[in-house]
Amino acid sequence: MHGFLLGAIVVRALALQPHATVDPFGARSLMAVASDGSVAATTTVDGFSRRIVVWNAAGRRRVLGTGAVAGFDRDGSLLINAPSPMRVGGGSAQPIDLRSCENFPQSSVGPLVDGVLTDGALIVTMQSPSIVDLDDTSGQNAPVVLHVRSDLCTNLGNGVALATAGSYAAGYTAYIAGVPAPSNVASNRERFTAVRWNERARQPLGPGIATAVNSAGDAAGSDLPPGGMAYENRPHARAWIGGTGATPIAGDARLSVAYAIDAHDRVLGMLEDAAKRHYAFVWQNGRLQRLDDVVHDPAWRFECAYAFAPDGSVVGVGTYRGHPTAFRLWGL
Repeated sequence: MHGFLLGAIVVRALALQPHATVDPFGARSLMAVASDGSVAATTTVDGFSRRIVVWNAAGRRRVLGTGAVAGFDRDGSLLINAPSPMRVGGGSAQPIDLRSCENFPQSSVGPLVDGVLTDGALIVTMQSPSIVDLDDTSGQNAPVVLHVRSDLCTNLGNGVALATAGSYAAGYTAYIAGVPAPSNVASNRERFTAVRWNERARQPLGPGIATAVNSAGDAAGSDLPPGGMAYENRPHARAWIGGTGATPIAGDARLSVAYAIDAHDRVLGMLEDAAKRHYAFVWQNGRLQRLDDVVHDPAWRFECAYAFAPDGSVVGVGTYRGHPTAFRLWGL
């Protein structure tokens, strides 16, 4: 479906499978776009079951199965986080071999693939054990970020990676009492430091969570983890651009989070108003616009913008005529 709006703006509805939606407040970006225009999303079916959906460049849908979208690699294969991470491309699914990383840390419940760098290296987060001792202040159960290339697994230090672009990865490290905290802890004592990694060099950005990064190393995210990970969580979006420190975004919103940043430092995300309604936004150079205010079509409600496509278009989730619907939008 195409709607030609305001002359230059075009919106395509990406139909979801029955009883499915895409959470507008994900713990990380729940959508990704490949270089050929394919769009992938992590959907929730019947309120609890996760399914991966892919639309081709023409908007035709196929459901791949259970799991979560990690992103696309350089050749357009889809990286999937499932009980065992997978790479799907060319009509086949292949497991991602991470056996060289099994001891980071000991007793981890398993890896989460976070994305791929320009040189083909995978960025992986090895999660904490399922059961941890909250009185243990050694930091030994904290998650670890790994750089994996040619079967060589390099420990990049404690943290959780959430995004990759160019030679950069981005994410955060959580601390309790100054010690790296396990990834399965939710405590009001946690403090968060946004981090980016340039190849294998760790570069703290300051307080917050980096959920997105561009190929220049500029990042965006929020002050607290999105998606209910933190105690009484109400995050507020921010960006780290040009080494100038954190820039607030959507400061008047009840809560907000940024999920994507492009080469022009445009930022996408979600804000929630006082009535707890979600709105997708685009921000650049201090100016924030809700997509609802750009696309004046009463049939659409744009709830979250999750990712940029290589051609500059935007993908996200909302409702069309009251039904949960993903979208791709050109012309911003």
